[in-house]
Order: sequence, then C-alpha cells, then structure tokens
Amino acid sequence: MDKLSSWLTFKKLCIAAFLLRVVLLIYGEIQDAFLTVKYTDIDYIVFTDAARYITQGQSPYLRETYRYTPILAMMLTPNIYWFKSFGKCLFAGADLLVGYLIHRILVLRGMSSKDALKYDALWLLNPMVANISTRGNAESLLGVMVLGTLYLVLTRRYFYSACTLFGLSVHFKIYPVIYAVPLLFLLDNNYGEPFDKYPFILAKYQCYRYHLLQVLDNDRSENKLKKCLHGLVEFCSPLRIIFGVASASVFFLLTALMYQQYGMEFMHNTYLYHVTREDHRHNFSIWFYQMYLGIENTSPWMGLLAFVPQLALVTLIGIAFGKDIFFACFVQTFLFVTFNKVITSQYFMWYICLFPLILPSSNINFKWKGLMLVIAWAAGQGLWLNYAYQLEFLGQNTFLQLWIAGTSFFIINCWIVVELILNHQYERVYGSNGRIRWVWGMGDPGSKRR
Repeated sequence: MDKLSSWLTFKKLCIAAFLLRVVLLIYGEIQDAFLTVKYTDIDYIVFTDAARYITQGQSPYLRETYRYTPILAMMLTPNIYWFKSFGKCLFAGADLLVGYLIHRILVLRGMSSKDALKYDALWLLNPMVANISTRGNAESLLGVMVLGTLYLVLTRRYFYSACTLFGLSVHFKIYPVIYAVPLLFLLDNNYGEPFDKYPFILAKYQCYRYHLLQVLDNDRSENKLKKCLHGLVEFCSPLRIIFGVASASVFFLLTALMYQQYGMEFMHNTYLYHVTREDHRHNFSIWFYQMYLGIENTSPWMGLLAFVPQLALVTLIGIAFGKDIFFACFVQTFLFVTFNKVITSQYFMWYICLFPLILPSSNINFKWKGLMLVIAWAAGQGLWLNYAYQLEFLGQNTFLQLWIAGTSFFIINCWIVVELILNHQYERVYGSNGRIRWVWGMGDPGSKRR
C-alpha cells in the first residue's frame, strides 16, 4: 500500500511536469504566430532544416551552422513527415525520462520514494528546464544518455547497455568523454560485476597481468618508469579494460559510419569546429571579451590557455571523487561549463540534471547559504542577460559590460563549486561487499553510510 501510494505521488508529479510542458508548447505556437520575438530557438530551426536535407537524401551540413551529428537530424525527420513540433515533443518527453532516472537513482541509494519527490521536482518542475526543451534545444536527450549510463553502471549492467549508451553520448556531443575518468576509477575489481560469463577471457587476462607484475617486481632497479608501469598494470583491471574498449568501440563505430556517409564535413562540424569555436556575442564565458577584441586575428594560444585549466580541473575531480560517481560527474560538468570558451543557457542543463543526485549529501543550509548561492547564480545570469538584450535587440555597444557581467558570473560559479565541495559528505557508491550503499535510508547494515 505504501509503495502504491508513493508511486501515485510520483505519477502525479510526472503529470504536473507533463502539463507544464504542454502549456509551454501551446504558448510557444501562439507566440511564434503573433509576436515579433519568437519562442522557438534558432537551433530548432537549424535542426529542422538539416532534417529536411536528410529526407531529400542530401547532407544535413548543407544547412549552415548545423554543428551536430547527423543522427540528431535523422531523429527529427518526423518534423518534415509528420508535424514541425515533433522534435519539441521529443525533447519534452526526454525531460520526463530524465526525471524518472533521477527518481530511480535516489531510490536505489536508499531514499524513500516520498522523500525523493522534492529532488525530482528540481528537474521536473524547473521552469528553466521546461523552457529550454520546449523551445527546441536537444540537451535533454543528452541528459537521458548521461543519467542512463550512470543508472546502468549503478545496477551493474555494463556490457551491451552502459557501454553502448556511454559511447553514443560521446558521439552525440563530445563533452561526456570527461566522465570516463570517474567511471574508470569507480570500476575496479572490488566493485565490479563478477566475470562468470567470461571465464576464459578473465583467466587469460589475469594470467598475463600476473606475469607482467612478476617481471616488474623482479626488476631490482628503482626508477620512475618502472613505478609508472607497475601502477598502470595494477590500475588496468579486467572490468576497466572491457568497459573502456567496449565504450570506445561504440563511439568509433558510430563515428566511422557517419564519416563514411558524410566525410570530413561531418568531422569538422561535429567535432573539430567546437575546438576552435568562437562566439563573440551570445556567450557567458569569461573568455568572451578576448574573443571579441581578437576576432580579426585570434591567437591559437588563447584556445590552449582556456583548455588547459579546464582539462586539469575535470581530470583531478574525476580522480578525487571517482568512487562518489554522481558528485564527481556534477562537479566535472560544472567546472567544464564554467571554464569553457563558449557558454550558453542550454549548457546549464548538462549539470542541472545531476544536481538533484548530489544535493542530499550536502551539508549546506538552504535557508541561509544555499538560498544565497541560488540567488547569486540567478542574479549573475540576470545581469548578463540585461546587457545581452541591449546588444542583440537594441543594437547598443555593451560588449565591455557583457564581459564584466560574464566575469562576475564566473566568480559566482567558482564560489558555488568551492562551497559545494567543502560542504559535501563523501558517499561511495558501493560498499566493501560490492553492493550499492544505502546512504539515505534504512537498509542492509553492510551497505549503509560509513
């Protein structure tokens, strides 16, 4: 009876989230028809045009500014065959699926279904999330892939499921590759799935690994190379090797298929373009003003200068918090977005979908510091959007003010991530017995918080 009651409560939350998105979809159609400023995002028009080229047997990259995998354009061909808002409905449906995954992960880690509702609502009833998806941004699809991968890893469905989804997510948009670091640090022999299905592979690998370690141990010379090799062999557990190889195989297979079909224009627009991308207008990034000032003669060193601290931080966080995979992925994403050369509002979706999964482990008091952090984050965006409106709609020269607003937002984000790390209670995903730890509920004493 309790379970039925909890399910009905979650079902009501999903219905409310569904109705919110239906209202926004209908409102969007009205605004597009009667108002000068359109509700539909320009990206959605780009997606639809690319899908139209697909239906005509042509390359989606004939549509200028289409910078995504052809798979997205293929998924949106019903925009042409059925109705133009199919993609928006698909993205809104993905929002609901993300909410379901958040709920399942919280419950699997020991939280009651009733207690999980307030965290589910942070995503499902979030007006910013609903607005971004119903305007036609595809970030919720990526949210499904990322959370789906973490859910499958949590439930030890690594092969054919988690590996496939992770490889697809990296192909879809390259940034999820940063999660490979905490995933590989999580999946060691102590926390992995038994290899009963692969006895021959396991026996062979363990044999080669044992002999290699013996050779290294018998070498009496003490040097850094030997220590590095020994540590590398120790790190390369069977589960890590198979997960890494399988995920990479999915990514390279999909990429090879798209390359065979569309050649270098696919590689350039989907991956290479984003390495050198410069957006000197709609961009929250702290690097915005430098890109604007150097638009005619941009130094390649600026891209490297932006990338090095970004890569270093996400790698260190992935290593330090790998066993607490959800917190690692959230902080990695938050830092990746904060230090990126280009930041737009939809990028915030990348970490907002992970936020409900780390909030229960935070010691921050919402009534005081927590509320202050939320207000500062929203105010930083509001200040930036004010100057962006003056620039893009009123034609006023507010580039310098935009840079100051972006710098303020950067400082606010750095403050937020420091507070989150300092006030986080480290929660390993698995206990010493290899079972999921119930960190927020009453469960098996062997798997509770320790």
